[in-house]
Amino acid sequence: MATIRELSNGRFRTDIRKCGTFISGKTFNTKKQAEAYACEVEINIDSILNLKPKKLKKLSPAKVEELGGQWLFQKLGVELKFRTFEILANEYMRQWTGKDKNQLYRAAYWSDYFKDKPIKSITPKQVKKAIKDFAASNAFTTDGSGRKSNKPRSSNTVIRYKAVLSVMFKYAVREDYLKENPADNIYVQATPNKIERYLSDDERIKLLAECKKSTWDKMHLLVLLAITTGMRKSELMGLRWTDVDFEKGLAMLTDTKNGESRNNPIPEVTLNELRIFRQIGNGLIFNSPTRPERPFEFRKQWTGALDRAGIGSFRFHDLRHSAASYLVMAGATLYETAQVLGHKSTQTTERYAHLSTGHN
Repeated sequence: MATIRELSNGRFRTDIRKCGTFISGKTFNTKKQAEAYACEVEINIDSILNLKPKKLKKLSPAKVEELGGQWLFQKLGVELKFRTFEILANEYMRQWTGKDKNQLYRAAYWSDYFKDKPIKSITPKQVKKAIKDFAASNAFTTDGSGRKSNKPRSSNTVIRYKAVLSVMFKYAVREDYLKENPADNIYVQATPNKIERYLSDDERIKLLAECKKSTWDKMHLLVLLAITTGMRKSELMGLRWTDVDFEKGLAMLTDTKNGESRNNPIPEVTLNELRIFRQIGNGLIFNSPTRPERPFEFRKQWTGALDRAGIGSFRFHDLRHSAASYLVMAGATLYETAQVLGHKSTQTTERYAHLSTGHN
């Protein structure tokens, strides 16, 4: 069956599965296009599965790819004479077991870029051009509207996308589809990424005050928890009451972005706020009132609080930067800050180093 979801950039992603197995996926500009593709592929899959062996053998690899992709080659035992990049991308993502959802978007970008180009024909020169094309394009806005901003992509974003492209080619080499990785020896210069945007004392007071006036009764709790713990949005929205140890003042996080569990300290002022809403059971702390097993969608309440507080150019993720900045300015070492934030290396935390000496 096919599932269609809207991406943060405003486009629509169609993923098709058969008998629990991921078959293929494509990204489209409109939902109508995504639905049409899903309908076409599902009909084609059913029809090709009903073909007799003699007719099946007469199908070219390109036709089988058109009708269902790599999954059908494996299911029907047809020899795949060539692989397009799109086939490679879908095959790689079927076996990928990571938790960072951004990996899906990055893989989808490269799948859309190279599309039906045979992977054996992709040269290092073409890969270098692809990375330059990506770097030259503007980043999307952070409001989820899908609009392009006037802001260029950071070199660190380019590095992340290049890493995904490289690992997909590494998978091709490992599976003997390619002899060499065309993304090897292509270097992207990283630029220092010192985070300057964090809430000032005045902004913090105003924002928390406006959050208390929100139509969502847990808006203040969510922002306070983000500021005082530095937890990621995904970690906060996945937090359950059984994850909080009120006696020790800890949040026990098992499903983190880097795949490692950690115990995140919660200060007493935030624990007191949590006690107001405390519930017995394993429910989500920030659950949807209509669908308790799903987190609440708070974008409207968040932007409203920012507007009322007069705070501009500020993302929810910047609350995590604020928490880290406050720790460093209070005298915490980079190692201690990294432990709280769950960074695997203090290299990531070094963006806050200038605050330890620049703050008066």
